[in-house]
Order: sequence, then C-alpha cells, then structure tokens
Amino acid sequence: MTLYPAMLNISSRKVVVIGGGSVALRKVEDLVRCGALVTVIAPDLHETIAAMHAADPDRVQVFQRPYRRGDLEGAHIVFAASGDERVNHEVFLEANEKKIFINAVDDPQNCSFFVPSWFTRDGLVISVSTSGISPSLAAKIRRDIEKIIPDSIEHILTALQTARITLRDEEFKTLSSNERGHILKKIVDNDDLLYELVRSYKTDSVYKFIRKIIVNDPKEIP
Repeated sequence: MTLYPAMLNISSRKVVVIGGGSVALRKVEDLVRCGALVTVIAPDLHETIAAMHAADPDRVQVFQRPYRRGDLEGAHIVFAASGDERVNHEVFLEANEKKIFINAVDDPQNCSFFVPSWFTRDGLVISVSTSGISPSLAAKIRRDIEKIIPDSIEHILTALQTARITLRDEEFKTLSSNERGHILKKIVDNDDLLYELVRSYKTDSVYKFIRKIIVNDPKEIP
C-alpha cells in the first residue's frame, strides 16, 4: 500500500473523536490547536476534556454516552480512540459508508489514514510516518530530526517569506515562476546566502540582497 502524504487545513471543520481517555485527550488538544471544531463522544471523559468543553463548548462539543450509528454525520475526519476494537470497527464501517477518513488509534486495520509523528516550530512542520507499521520508530526519527533544527528557524522562515513576497514586486515582474523558484532554491541551498538573507531581513534590505544575487548571476537578470 502506498500512502499519499498531505497537510490538512482543518480550521472550523467538524472532527469527531470517539473515546474520552488520555489518548483521546491528546487528539483533542492537537485538533483544537489546529482550529478544528471537535465533537467528543464517550461514556467517560478525561477531566481535561470536560474542562475544555466547559471553557469553550462551541469549540469542543461533548456527548457523554457510548457511540451510536449516525454520530459521524457531518464530520470531515474521525478518530476512534475508544480502546475497543469492536467499537472501532463499527465506527470504521460507518466512516467508510459516509466516505469519511478515519484513524483508529493502534488499530491499523480500522484506519483509512495514519497520523504521523510530528512537531511544529515557528511555522515549520515536520512529520514522520512508517505507514502504521511502527509508531514508536516514527517518533524516534522525529525526535532525532527535531534535535537538528536550528534555534533560528523562525528568523529563517520569516526572511524567506519576505524574499518570496519581494520577488513578486513590480521590479521583478519579468521573472518567470521558475526563475523566482531558482533564486529561492539558490538561497536555501547555500548556508552563507541563507544567513545573509536573515541579516538583510533584520536590516530591512531584502530587496537589495535579491538584486545582488541577480546581478551576480546574469541568467537571472530581469
């Protein structure tokens, strides 16, 4: 099976979580952080889920009862975190009928997608998946990657965003999309240029920096 990786914008979209324990809590916290509208269905609730519902019932809706067929109506994504394979399978069948993507925690046969091990830092998102084979190995690889991300990543990303916007200015309108991409790739692939860009951003001279790159490379002159 070959999986198609994707980053989903779930802001203001309904996501149903079946289960109310500590595993479900982690899902709910991540989903709320990403802007989802979360519905939790479970006979027993972690106290933190209950507190999240009390603090913002529009963001975290709760039905304190067992799952019932029909509970997935209107959902964009479903998480089954009940810890009961029979319940997971019932949820999986309904999700499949309604063509809703479902993840059943630690139950790959009842999943239509797998959640990678991931972290985010200042706009950078890194995710690692073993296609559901070994979540613990994915987590280890993710931790190893996290260690090598520079502390200055926020400044680097902001400077690159500024350079990308600057390249759309009227001054550079004759550059093709491929040529703009080539300039950005050239900066990213060269540590000296990358950190010079960061310095230029801090001194509000990104335009001047980009012009210098173009002048030094005749192929990129507009």
